[in-house]
Amino acid sequence: MRKTNQEIKDKQIIDEILQNSTICRLAMMDDVYPYIVPMNFGYDKDYLYLHSANEGHKIELLRNNPGVCFEVEESAEIIKNEVACKWSTAYRSIIGYGKVEFVVDNDEKEKALAIIMKHNGSDTVSVFDSKQVNAVRVFKLHIESLTAKKSSNWDVYNEIHLVKIETERLLLEEISMDDLEDIYQLNKIPEVDEFNTLGIPDSVEVTRKQIDSIIRARSDKPRGSYTWKIVIRETGEFIGMSGMFLSNDKFKLGEIYYKLHPSYWGKGYATEVARELVKTGFNVFDLQKVEAGVATQNSRSVKVLEKAGMTREGLRRKILPIRGEWIDNYHYAIVKDDPRYY
Repeated sequence: MRKTNQEIKDKQIIDEILQNSTICRLAMMDDVYPYIVPMNFGYDKDYLYLHSANEGHKIELLRNNPGVCFEVEESAEIIKNEVACKWSTAYRSIIGYGKVEFVVDNDEKEKALAIIMKHNGSDTVSVFDSKQVNAVRVFKLHIESLTAKKSSNWDVYNEIHLVKIETERLLLEEISMDDLEDIYQLNKIPEVDEFNTLGIPDSVEVTRKQIDSIIRARSDKPRGSYTWKIVIRETGEFIGMSGMFLSNDKFKLGEIYYKLHPSYWGKGYATEVARELVKTGFNVFDLQKVEAGVATQNSRSVKVLEKAGMTREGLRRKILPIRGEWIDNYHYAIVKDDPRYY
Protein backbone atom coordinates (compact mmCIF):
# COMPACT_ATOMS: atom_id res chain seq x y z
CA MET A 1 0.00 0.00 0.00
CA ARG A 2 1.50 3.31 -1.11
CA LYS A 3 0.08 5.44 1.72
CA THR A 4 0.83 3.29 4.75
CA ASN A 5 -0.54 5.97 7.10
CA GLN A 6 -4.00 5.22 5.68
CA GLU A 7 -3.76 1.47 6.12
CA ILE A 8 -6.04 -0.17 8.70
CA LYS A 9 -4.54 -3.11 10.58
CA ASP A 10 -6.81 -3.30 13.60
CA LYS A 11 -8.81 -6.55 13.27
CA GLN A 12 -11.77 -5.09 15.15
CA ILE A 13 -12.04 -2.16 12.73
CA ILE A 14 -11.66 -4.48 9.74
CA ASP A 15 -14.52 -6.61 11.08
CA GLU A 16 -16.54 -3.42 11.59
CA ILE A 17 -16.06 -2.42 7.94
CA LEU A 18 -17.10 -5.87 6.74
CA GLN A 19 -20.14 -5.89 9.03
CA ASN A 20 -21.26 -2.40 7.97
CA SER A 21 -20.84 -2.97 4.22
CA THR A 22 -23.74 -4.30 2.16
CA ILE A 23 -22.30 -4.86 -1.33
CA CYS A 24 -19.39 -7.11 -2.27
CA ARG A 25 -17.84 -6.65 -5.70
CA LEU A 26 -16.57 -10.05 -6.75
CA ALA A 27 -13.88 -10.26 -9.48
CA MET A 28 -13.26 -13.54 -11.36
CA MET A 29 -10.98 -14.42 -14.25
CA ASP A 30 -12.74 -14.61 -17.62
CA ASP A 31 -10.02 -15.62 -20.08
CA VAL A 32 -7.96 -12.45 -20.65
CA TYR A 33 -10.19 -9.97 -18.83
CA PRO A 34 -11.62 -9.91 -15.30
CA TYR A 35 -15.36 -10.29 -14.76
CA ILE A 36 -16.85 -8.31 -11.86
CA VAL A 37 -20.30 -8.54 -10.29
CA PRO A 38 -21.82 -6.66 -7.31
CA MET A 39 -23.52 -8.99 -4.82
CA ASN A 40 -25.26 -8.87 -1.44
CA PHE A 41 -23.39 -10.92 1.12
CA GLY A 42 -23.12 -12.02 4.72
CA TYR A 43 -19.98 -11.97 6.83
CA ASP A 44 -19.09 -14.43 9.57
CA LYS A 45 -15.56 -14.83 10.93
CA ASP A 46 -13.21 -15.44 7.96
CA TYR A 47 -15.91 -16.11 5.38
CA LEU A 48 -18.14 -14.11 3.08
CA TYR A 49 -21.38 -15.90 2.16
CA LEU A 50 -23.06 -15.17 -1.16
CA HIS A 51 -25.90 -16.61 -3.22
CA SER A 52 -27.12 -16.48 -6.81
CA ALA A 53 -29.05 -18.44 -9.41
CA ASN A 54 -27.96 -22.07 -9.79
CA GLU A 55 -26.39 -21.45 -13.18
CA GLY A 56 -24.86 -18.53 -14.98
CA HIS A 57 -21.63 -17.05 -16.25
CA LYS A 58 -20.07 -16.45 -12.85
CA ILE A 59 -20.87 -20.03 -11.77
CA GLU A 60 -19.02 -21.36 -14.83
CA LEU A 61 -16.05 -19.11 -14.09
CA LEU A 62 -15.91 -20.16 -10.42
CA ARG A 63 -16.02 -23.85 -11.37
CA ASN A 64 -13.00 -23.30 -13.62
CA ASN A 65 -11.11 -21.07 -11.18
CA PRO A 66 -12.32 -20.56 -7.58
CA GLY A 67 -9.70 -17.86 -6.91
CA VAL A 68 -11.26 -14.39 -6.65
CA CYS A 69 -10.59 -10.82 -5.65
CA PHE A 70 -13.25 -8.88 -3.77
CA GLU A 71 -13.91 -5.29 -2.71
CA VAL A 72 -16.27 -3.77 -0.14
CA GLU A 73 -16.64 -0.24 1.19
CA GLU A 74 -18.36 0.80 4.36
CA SER A 75 -18.86 4.31 3.05
CA ALA A 76 -17.68 6.44 0.14
CA GLU A 77 -19.08 9.94 0.45
CA ILE A 78 -18.13 12.84 -1.80
CA ILE A 79 -17.02 15.92 0.17
CA LYS A 80 -17.69 19.03 -1.87
CA ASN A 81 -15.71 22.26 -1.83
CA GLU A 82 -15.95 25.64 -3.54
CA VAL A 83 -12.54 24.91 -5.11
CA ALA A 84 -12.72 22.07 -7.65
CA CYS A 85 -9.35 20.55 -6.80
CA LYS A 86 -10.27 20.41 -3.11
CA TRP A 87 -13.13 17.98 -3.56
CA SER A 88 -12.45 14.69 -1.79
CA THR A 89 -14.00 11.39 -0.70
CA ALA A 90 -14.40 10.09 2.84
CA TYR A 91 -14.22 6.29 2.77
CA ARG A 92 -13.19 3.05 4.44
CA SER A 93 -12.77 0.05 2.16
CA ILE A 94 -11.28 -3.43 1.89
CA ILE A 95 -9.73 -5.34 -0.99
CA GLY A 96 -9.13 -9.04 -0.43
CA TYR A 97 -8.36 -12.38 -2.04
CA GLY A 98 -9.62 -15.86 -1.44
CA LYS A 99 -11.16 -19.01 -2.85
CA VAL A 100 -14.82 -19.79 -3.37
CA GLU A 101 -16.38 -23.06 -2.27
CA PHE A 102 -19.90 -24.13 -3.28
CA VAL A 103 -22.15 -25.12 -0.39
CA VAL A 104 -23.98 -28.36 -1.26
CA ASP A 105 -25.57 -29.61 1.97
CA ASN A 106 -29.04 -28.09 2.44
CA ASP A 107 -28.62 -27.54 6.18
CA GLU A 108 -25.38 -25.65 5.53
CA LYS A 109 -27.09 -23.67 2.77
CA GLU A 110 -29.83 -22.58 5.17
CA LYS A 111 -27.25 -21.53 7.77
CA ALA A 112 -25.43 -19.51 5.11
CA LEU A 113 -28.67 -17.88 3.94
CA ALA A 114 -29.51 -16.98 7.56
CA ILE A 115 -26.09 -15.29 7.87
CA ILE A 116 -26.81 -13.29 4.70
CA MET A 117 -30.25 -12.29 5.99
CA LYS A 118 -28.89 -11.25 9.39
CA HIS A 119 -26.07 -9.24 7.80
CA ASN A 120 -28.64 -7.30 5.77
CA GLY A 121 -30.93 -6.47 8.66
CA SER A 122 -33.13 -9.48 9.43
CA ASP A 123 -32.18 -11.25 12.67
CA THR A 124 -35.37 -13.29 12.81
CA VAL A 125 -35.39 -15.17 9.47
CA SER A 126 -33.84 -18.61 9.92
CA VAL A 127 -36.34 -20.98 8.30
CA PHE A 128 -36.43 -21.30 4.51
CA ASP A 129 -38.66 -23.11 2.06
CA SER A 130 -36.85 -26.18 0.72
CA LYS A 131 -37.85 -25.42 -2.88
CA GLN A 132 -36.38 -21.94 -2.59
CA VAL A 133 -33.19 -23.31 -1.05
CA ASN A 134 -32.82 -25.77 -3.94
CA ALA A 135 -33.41 -22.96 -6.43
CA VAL A 136 -30.34 -20.95 -5.38
CA ARG A 137 -26.62 -21.51 -5.50
CA VAL A 138 -24.92 -20.70 -2.20
CA PHE A 139 -21.18 -20.30 -1.92
CA LYS A 140 -18.71 -19.13 0.65
CA LEU A 141 -15.54 -17.19 0.11
CA HIS A 142 -12.69 -18.02 2.45
CA ILE A 143 -10.72 -14.81 2.97
CA GLU A 144 -7.03 -15.66 2.57
CA SER A 145 -5.65 -12.11 2.63
CA LEU A 146 -6.89 -8.54 2.59
CA THR A 147 -5.86 -4.93 2.96
CA ALA A 148 -8.03 -2.25 4.53
CA LYS A 149 -7.74 1.47 3.97
CA LYS A 150 -9.34 4.74 5.04
CA SER A 151 -9.19 8.16 3.45
CA SER A 152 -6.90 10.69 5.07
CA ASN A 153 -9.93 12.77 6.11
CA TRP A 154 -11.94 9.85 7.55
CA ASP A 155 -11.24 10.42 11.24
CA VAL A 156 -11.90 14.16 11.07
CA TYR A 157 -15.00 13.88 8.91
CA ASN A 158 -16.49 11.02 10.93
CA GLU A 159 -15.56 12.33 14.35
CA ILE A 160 -18.69 11.97 16.43
CA HIS A 161 -19.11 14.48 19.24
CA LEU A 162 -21.25 12.91 21.96
CA VAL A 163 -23.27 15.42 23.95
CA LYS A 164 -23.63 14.80 27.66
CA ILE A 165 -26.10 16.82 29.74
CA GLU A 166 -26.09 17.22 33.51
CA THR A 167 -28.82 18.57 35.76
CA GLU A 168 -28.99 18.87 39.52
CA ARG A 169 -30.24 15.29 39.93
CA LEU A 170 -29.83 13.66 36.52
CA LEU A 171 -27.39 12.71 33.79
CA LEU A 172 -28.41 12.53 30.13
CA GLU A 173 -25.96 10.36 28.17
CA GLU A 174 -26.25 9.30 24.54
CA ILE A 175 -27.55 5.75 24.29
CA SER A 176 -25.55 2.71 23.24
CA MET A 177 -26.38 -0.93 22.58
CA ASP A 178 -25.53 -1.58 26.24
CA ASP A 179 -28.84 0.14 27.06
CA LEU A 180 -30.88 -2.30 24.95
CA GLU A 181 -32.61 -4.16 27.79
CA ASP A 182 -33.43 -0.99 29.76
CA ILE A 183 -34.94 0.72 26.70
CA TYR A 184 -36.83 -2.42 25.67
CA GLN A 185 -38.39 -2.79 29.12
CA LEU A 186 -39.29 0.93 29.20
CA ASN A 187 -41.04 0.77 25.82
CA LYS A 188 -43.05 -2.28 26.89
CA ILE A 189 -44.83 -0.42 29.70
CA PRO A 190 -48.45 0.35 28.68
CA GLU A 191 -48.50 3.67 30.58
CA VAL A 192 -45.38 4.81 28.70
CA ASP A 193 -46.92 3.73 25.41
CA GLU A 194 -50.23 5.54 26.00
CA PHE A 195 -49.29 8.53 23.81
CA ASN A 196 -46.37 6.90 21.95
CA THR A 197 -46.70 6.53 18.16
CA LEU A 198 -44.05 3.76 18.02
CA GLY A 199 -46.22 1.24 19.84
CA ILE A 200 -45.12 -1.56 22.18
CA PRO A 201 -42.27 -3.57 20.60
CA ASP A 202 -43.09 -7.18 19.64
CA SER A 203 -39.60 -8.34 20.60
CA VAL A 204 -36.24 -7.09 21.81
CA GLU A 205 -35.06 -7.20 18.18
CA VAL A 206 -37.44 -4.34 17.34
CA THR A 207 -35.72 -2.21 19.95
CA ARG A 208 -32.28 -3.39 18.81
CA LYS A 209 -32.99 -2.14 15.28
CA GLN A 210 -34.23 1.19 16.63
CA ILE A 211 -31.04 1.67 18.66
CA ASP A 212 -28.89 0.62 15.72
CA SER A 213 -30.62 3.19 13.52
CA ILE A 214 -30.06 5.88 16.15
CA ILE A 215 -26.36 5.04 16.46
CA ARG A 216 -25.87 5.00 12.68
CA ALA A 217 -27.57 8.40 12.37
CA ARG A 218 -24.80 9.92 14.50
CA SER A 219 -22.57 9.79 11.41
CA ASP A 220 -24.93 11.98 9.35
CA LYS A 221 -23.45 15.28 8.18
CA PRO A 222 -24.87 17.48 9.52
CA ARG A 223 -26.13 15.49 12.44
CA GLY A 224 -29.88 15.74 12.81
CA SER A 225 -30.79 13.90 16.01
CA TYR A 226 -29.68 13.13 19.55
CA THR A 227 -31.07 10.46 21.85
CA TRP A 228 -30.17 10.32 25.53
CA LYS A 229 -30.83 7.87 28.33
CA ILE A 230 -31.84 9.52 31.60
CA VAL A 231 -30.13 8.22 34.75
CA ILE A 232 -30.04 9.29 38.39
CA ARG A 233 -26.73 11.05 39.06
CA GLU A 234 -26.08 9.47 42.45
CA THR A 235 -26.99 5.88 41.58
CA GLY A 236 -26.69 5.60 37.78
CA GLU A 237 -30.19 4.11 37.71
CA PHE A 238 -31.92 4.20 34.30
CA ILE A 239 -35.25 6.04 34.51
CA GLY A 240 -36.11 7.05 30.94
CA MET A 241 -35.15 8.56 27.60
CA SER A 242 -35.16 11.92 25.88
CA GLY A 243 -34.14 13.32 22.53
CA MET A 244 -33.92 16.22 20.12
CA PHE A 245 -34.34 16.57 16.35
CA LEU A 246 -32.61 19.46 14.56
CA SER A 247 -33.86 21.09 11.35
CA ASN A 248 -30.28 21.93 10.25
CA ASP A 249 -31.47 24.76 8.04
CA LYS A 250 -31.87 28.53 8.20
CA PHE A 251 -34.91 28.20 10.47
CA LYS A 252 -32.75 26.77 13.29
CA LEU A 253 -35.49 24.66 14.86
CA GLY A 254 -35.24 21.86 17.37
CA GLU A 255 -37.93 19.45 18.57
CA ILE A 256 -37.61 17.75 21.96
CA TYR A 257 -39.22 14.71 23.54
CA TYR A 258 -38.89 12.67 26.75
CA LYS A 259 -40.41 9.64 28.47
CA LEU A 260 -39.91 8.35 31.99
CA HIS A 261 -40.58 5.11 33.81
CA PRO A 262 -43.92 5.54 35.68
CA SER A 263 -42.15 4.88 39.00
CA TYR A 264 -40.49 8.27 38.56
CA TRP A 265 -43.53 10.30 37.56
CA GLY A 266 -44.56 13.16 39.82
CA LYS A 267 -41.05 13.86 41.10
CA GLY A 268 -40.21 16.79 38.82
CA TYR A 269 -37.75 14.82 36.70
CA ALA A 270 -39.60 15.43 33.41
CA THR A 271 -39.61 19.19 34.00
CA GLU A 272 -35.91 19.05 34.90
CA VAL A 273 -35.20 17.24 31.62
CA ALA A 274 -37.38 19.51 29.48
CA ARG A 275 -35.77 22.66 30.84
CA GLU A 276 -32.27 21.33 30.26
CA LEU A 277 -33.15 20.29 26.70
CA VAL A 278 -34.38 23.82 26.03
CA LYS A 279 -31.14 25.26 27.41
CA THR A 280 -29.09 22.81 25.35
CA GLY A 281 -31.01 23.75 22.22
CA PHE A 282 -30.21 27.42 22.66
CA ASN A 283 -26.73 27.26 24.23
CA VAL A 284 -25.18 24.22 22.52
CA PHE A 285 -26.99 23.98 19.17
CA ASP A 286 -27.62 27.74 18.75
CA LEU A 287 -31.28 27.24 17.89
CA GLN A 288 -33.77 30.04 17.36
CA LYS A 289 -36.74 28.01 18.51
CA VAL A 290 -37.32 24.81 20.49
CA GLU A 291 -40.58 22.98 19.87
CA ALA A 292 -42.50 20.01 21.23
CA GLY A 293 -45.66 18.16 20.28
CA VAL A 294 -47.98 16.63 22.84
CA ALA A 295 -51.23 14.71 22.54
CA THR A 296 -54.10 16.91 23.72
CA GLN A 297 -55.11 14.24 26.26
CA ASN A 298 -51.61 14.05 27.77
CA SER A 299 -52.21 16.49 30.64
CA ARG A 300 -49.02 15.53 32.51
CA SER A 301 -46.79 16.41 29.58
CA VAL A 302 -48.73 19.61 28.90
CA LYS A 303 -47.90 20.79 32.43
CA VAL A 304 -44.21 19.86 31.95
CA LEU A 305 -43.91 21.91 28.76
CA GLU A 306 -45.61 24.90 30.34
CA LYS A 307 -43.29 24.69 33.37
CA ALA A 308 -40.41 24.75 30.87
CA GLY A 309 -41.66 28.12 29.66
CA MET A 310 -43.17 26.91 26.42
CA THR A 311 -46.21 28.52 24.83
CA ARG A 312 -49.06 26.64 23.20
CA GLU A 313 -48.98 27.90 19.61
CA GLY A 314 -51.68 25.82 18.03
CA LEU A 315 -53.55 22.58 17.49
CA ARG A 316 -52.69 19.98 14.85
CA ARG A 317 -55.78 17.90 14.25
CA LYS A 318 -55.74 14.12 13.84
CA ILE A 319 -51.95 13.87 13.37
CA LEU A 320 -50.85 11.18 15.86
CA PRO A 321 -51.51 7.54 14.84
CA ILE A 322 -51.96 5.75 18.17
CA ARG A 323 -53.42 2.22 18.38
CA GLY A 324 -55.47 2.59 15.23
CA GLU A 325 -56.83 6.07 16.00
CA TRP A 326 -55.80 9.54 14.89
CA ILE A 327 -55.21 11.83 17.88
CA ASP A 328 -55.02 15.63 18.05
CA ASN A 329 -51.73 17.23 19.01
CA TYR A 330 -50.88 20.54 20.73
CA HIS A 331 -47.89 22.41 19.36
CA TYR A 332 -45.72 24.04 22.03
CA ALA A 333 -42.62 26.19 21.50
CA ILE A 334 -40.21 28.64 23.09
CA VAL A 335 -38.13 31.24 21.23
CA LYS A 336 -34.56 32.13 22.14
CA ASP A 337 -35.41 35.59 23.47
CA ASP A 338 -38.53 34.50 25.37
CA PRO A 339 -38.23 35.11 29.14
CA ARG A 340 -37.03 32.06 31.08
CA TYR A 341 -36.56 31.74 34.82
CA TYR A 342 -34.08 28.86 34.82
